[in-house]
Amino acid sequence: MAPGEAFGHELDALLAAAGREAARTDDGARLTAGTLDLDVQLRGARVTVDLSGWTSTCELTDDDDGRDHAALALDLIGAALFGDLRIVAERWAGRPGRFTLELRVGERWQPGPVQGLRPWNPFARAAVTVHHCASPRPAAYRPSAAPPLPWAPWAGRAGFFGALADSDSAAELPVDGELDLHNFSPKDVKRLVLEYLDVCLARGITEVRIVHGKGIGALRRTVHAILDRHPRVVGYRLGGHRGGGWGATVVNLSPGPASPRDPDV
Repeated sequence: MAPGEAFGHELDALLAAAGREAARTDDGARLTAGTLDLDVQLRGARVTVDLSGWTSTCELTDDDDGRDHAALALDLIGAALFGDLRIVAERWAGRPGRFTLELRVGERWQPGPVQGLRPWNPFARAAVTVHHCASPRPAAYRPSAAPPLPWAPWAGRAGFFGALADSDSAAELPVDGELDLHNFSPKDVKRLVLEYLDVCLARGITEVRIVHGKGIGALRRTVHAILDRHPRVVGYRLGGHRGGGWGATVVNLSPGPASPRDPDV
């Protein structure tokens, strides 16, 4: 999975968890929530996040640095959605001049990175506006204990940067025939779906509901590609009115003896 596609899956899940699926666009996301304008542009491997005029741009790559950049961008978006940061904008004569990102620390706001400059005139008076959103935070996006980063003090605010890799996530899931992918990284989806189906088969569960969300359908297509090549999948369908609609897929598994798995599955 390309870095940009993986980022798009994570963005879909984050927006869905915040109840903002409608904000998704073909190349990112765009919304106004509270007094905050959020614009995410994903062009190839480049991501630009604009928060009411304060911007951050990063490059996504397959190496560790690229994954860290993706995690930081997602933490920035999550922190903005869940009210952990705000933007203080100063304008002179109606023109943007300086933007300060402030982070919530307990009951106070701590100034962070500043962009732009004051005008040369020391007597100029600024019009100051504060841009802030406070969507409820789902448990899946609780903060992680990330190391401090002076250039990105929001690191870990939505649980992406600094999160420990959980190699036993499939084994720890309740095996009840329903797999919700919203809480997992897109890079883990293939392994997770395959392992979960294997455990279900071992326990005699032959109907499985996989929740992938709606978004723009990228995660749904990934799941369906996995199912198309699985030797024990006899069929699958979208959930329908009572099964999650487009946001979930119901899978029927063969209870018979296992077939050799395609090495590319």
